[in-house]
Amino acid sequence: MPSNRLTPAYAFCAYNIPQEDVNGKKSMDMLRLTGRIRCSFGTVYKYLCCKLFRTVVEYSYGNEVTGMETMTAQEAAQKWGISDRRVRVLCYEGKIPGAVKSGKSYSIPADAVKPAGSGGRPGKAAADGSRWLKWDNEVVGVISKSNAVSFTAPEYNDVVALYTRGQSKWSPEQFHDFLTERVVSRGRRDIERILFRMGLSQYDVPRIAEVTRGIHPKDLLWIARTKTERLGSAMTDVFSSVFHRRIDLAGDSIDTPEGYNIKRYGVYNGKYGIYKQRISPLTTDVESEIAVSLLAELIGVPVCPAVRADKDTVFSFFQYDFSKEYIVHFRRLFDGARSDNEYQNLIGARPQYRDGIARMILLDFITRQDDRHLSNMAVKISDGTESFYALYDNGRSLFYEDTEEMVKNAVRDPAGYATGFGYSGTYWDYVRQIARERGGLEGLVNLNVSGGDVKAILREAGFTGYRFDGALEWILKTLDMLRVLSNGDR
Repeated sequence: MPSNRLTPAYAFCAYNIPQEDVNGKKSMDMLRLTGRIRCSFGTVYKYLCCKLFRTVVEYSYGNEVTGMETMTAQEAAQKWGISDRRVRVLCYEGKIPGAVKSGKSYSIPADAVKPAGSGGRPGKAAADGSRWLKWDNEVVGVISKSNAVSFTAPEYNDVVALYTRGQSKWSPEQFHDFLTERVVSRGRRDIERILFRMGLSQYDVPRIAEVTRGIHPKDLLWIARTKTERLGSAMTDVFSSVFHRRIDLAGDSIDTPEGYNIKRYGVYNGKYGIYKQRISPLTTDVESEIAVSLLAELIGVPVCPAVRADKDTVFSFFQYDFSKEYIVHFRRLFDGARSDNEYQNLIGARPQYRDGIARMILLDFITRQDDRHLSNMAVKISDGTESFYALYDNGRSLFYEDTEEMVKNAVRDPAGYATGFGYSGTYWDYVRQIARERGGLEGLVNLNVSGGDVKAILREAGFTGYRFDGALEWILKTLDMLRVLSNGDR
């Protein structure tokens, strides 16, 4: 991976590196440094491990063991001619080697050198209330006090161009829609707690975005309060003021700026992705996510691989290099009203992905997907080229929340109980439309799947009881229905 910068996604993942338990002690603060480290993830990890060791040693035995003379933030501030708050920020950002947090204060090596550029002051906010929409540290638009946006570089890169569609201006309503995709959903069951942590009493998209700066790990767009403000500084502010840390026997869990605590960005077996907790004790969305991943691999549909991290958590691996690649949700490919036929909408927006879209619909029919929408299908931007991104968020499928009676009714009539997709129509409707257009389903997916294959997948995923029986019967029956279509009987 490149070693010249740390994207928001790097920071989110680094925040979730499992803390090693050394001599029974845990560092309570070692991950708070990654917001501004501009180096490779390996370097970040090594740095954090070294810092953890120093913290544990000093916590357990005191500075006498390390033989290091230290000074306080106040002493460093007086020595360097800057404020003690600025010193604490520099420690927080990892810019003072050897600085260790103990409780609410920092111990700084007495021979530490004032970091270069640490005395500068940020630029002033605009008097008229304007803010700046930036890609990394480059201005791409100016946001007025009324939240209208005037783009200075509407085609700055492929990702920005997909958002702007070449427009030089956004109305406040268009900017609101953009922000809505980047902040926590109003429907979150813990939304009151999240708003309280942000200092808000009611759900307000612009105010939430003001707190989180619109930072999202999928790209480098964000809202700067001053023209000279840099992404690294904003990330540090957001991580320290918005995120909530809870360290317990299971390690540490953290929320991202958009408010996800069910989903959190992290690392598993050295690879980046998302941890997703079980929705509730009564659901099998964890098992469904794993089963869909395994089944998709078997039939030849690209998805983000998923593995079990623990009893109630699944880890879904990213299929893009977020140091140089970006994903854009399909929602951004549409402007205005869409037709009732979602399949036609999708291939109309991106005809080059006709096969990929068809495979998605076949997989979603086979797995009884209940949550496919324009914000969980995406395109990947890489080196100026675009491709259909692997499917993700596949857990709301295979009867993940259905009662035993519902499952029995559904497997008796898969065509009648196929889930809906888009404004109207079911997956079965769209499967038949695809078969008619193509003269069959030849070449789309591998239908040579046995009952033994499906049983093995469901067992590996952890299915039991009536949901195991129902998922097995549903998958086998829908595969048979696709085989009939493949033979030309429509």
